[in-house]
Amino acid sequence: MINHFIPKNLSEALDILSNHDCYIIAGGTDLMVQKHRSSGLLPTFEKDVLYISNLEELNFIRSDDKGVHIGATTKYRDISSSELVPQLFKDVISELASPNIRNMATLAGNIGNASPAGDTLVALYVLDAYLVLQNKESKREILVKDFIKGVRKIDRKPDEMITEIVIPHHDLHYYWKKVGSRAAESISKLSFLGAYITKEGIIKDLRIGFGSVSITVVRNRDIEKQYIGLKIDEFSQQIPEIIRKYDEIINPITDQRSTKDYRKKVAMNLLKDFLTKIK
Repeated sequence: MINHFIPKNLSEALDILSNHDCYIIAGGTDLMVQKHRSSGLLPTFEKDVLYISNLEELNFIRSDDKGVHIGATTKYRDISSSELVPQLFKDVISELASPNIRNMATLAGNIGNASPAGDTLVALYVLDAYLVLQNKESKREILVKDFIKGVRKIDRKPDEMITEIVIPHHDLHYYWKKVGSRAAESISKLSFLGAYITKEGIIKDLRIGFGSVSITVVRNRDIEKQYIGLKIDEFSQQIPEIIRKYDEIINPITDQRSTKDYRKKVAMNLLKDFLTKIK
C-alpha cells in the first residue's frame, strides 16, 4: 500500500521521512514526467509520497554574506522576479520550460531530478552553489556538483530532504547559451555557461560549464586554474590549447534530441566564441 503524506510543517515532514522512504513532491513537474503512463492512466509510484508544496517555512529568498538562499519550495516564478537573485541565474530560468511550469516547478526539484539536461544545473555548478540537507537530527551542506552522482543519482539519504539552495555572491561577466529544437519550452540539446573576471588586463577568475554532454555537468577546475593570472593577450594565445583540452574530455551521446557529433561540434563552437569574447 502506498501512503500519501501532507505535513503541516517542516518538523512533521522530517519526522515522516525518519519512518518512511518517500518520493518528495513540491511542484512535481519532473517527477510526474518520470512516472507518466499512457493517456488516461494515473502515474504509478512504487513507494510513499510526501507532499511539501504547502510548507511556507521553505518558501523564501534571502541574502547574507554567504550568498543568496533559496528555499526548497520556492517557485521559479518567484526566483526570476527577485531582486536578490543574480541576473545570470534569472537569464537561465527565463529559458526554462513554459510559464505554467515555472509557476509550479522548484529549483530543488530540478536538482533532485539529476537530469543531464537540467537547465539550472550548469549555472549551479559554475557558481559553486551548495545545498542544505536536513533530517530529524541534523543538517549538512554539500556542493551541487558533489550531490549529483550521475543520471537520476543523488547523495540524499532516505531520511533527508533539501531545505535550501545557496548561491554564493559573484561579480562575473558571463556568456550563457541554451541550444534546443525551438526558442522556448524545449529540453536542451546542450547548454553552455562561461564566466570570468578580469582586472587591469589580467584573468582573475575563469569558469566554464557544459550541460547535456555527459552524465553530469562538465566543469574542470584544473583546466580553469591554469589560465588564471594570465594577461589578456597571453590568454588569447592559449585559446586553441584550451579548446583542445575540453575536446578531450567532452564525450556526448546520441539520443532522441540530438547526435553526439552535433553536440560536440556546437559545444566547441560555443567555447571558442566565449573565449574570444573575454576582454
